[in-house]
Amino acid sequence: MSLDRKTIRIIALILSLCFIAILAVFLILHYLRGNTGLFNFKISKGYISLKKIDYKFYKKGILAYEIFAKSLNYKSKKKNIIKLNAVKIYIYGKNRKPAYIIIGKTGKLNTVSKNVIISGGVSINGSNGMLIKTDIIDYFAKKDEIAAPGGMKIKSKNYFISGEGFIYYVKKKLFVLRKDVHFLSNNANMRRSSK
Repeated sequence: MSLDRKTIRIIALILSLCFIAILAVFLILHYLRGNTGLFNFKISKGYISLKKIDYKFYKKGILAYEIFAKSLNYKSKKKNIIKLNAVKIYIYGKNRKPAYIIIGKTGKLNTVSKNVIISGGVSINGSNGMLIKTDIIDYFAKKDEIAAPGGMKIKSKNYFISGEGFIYYVKKKLFVLRKDVHFLSNNANMRRSSK
């Protein structure tokens, strides 16, 4: 019984695909059993670890914010919390360019509410030249607000403000400091009018 070339090619293709699929399964099993990660990805007993993260969140089809991190750890589905290291967040404005860049040592992302907590030497750089420094901030995605319960320093080309109980309304571009507020102006006209 003679096989034609077309049949031989089909059989060879099927055998090749089966071999590649079996090889892929064995490679994945090897990396999952060992402590080395396949493509910077590791799973063990409900624990997921990733490296070099780029997470994008969209509101009504438009990019609202983007989270970059050197590593991600996700321990449990019940808590819905993802832990991040070396965090950088871009909050996009109406012109689809970063309005604010938030940088911190660690972060926590709630996968349900999309809220983010950043801590450890947090700095917020605004596209308008404003620089904010604090120890910990919370970003509330649905309200589009940034809050910092502790001490905060805000520096701009025209002023320096420090205080506690910071809330920033991103859409309104309005911030509130609730207590221990100190204000210094670099504007000569403003200094004269305050005397």
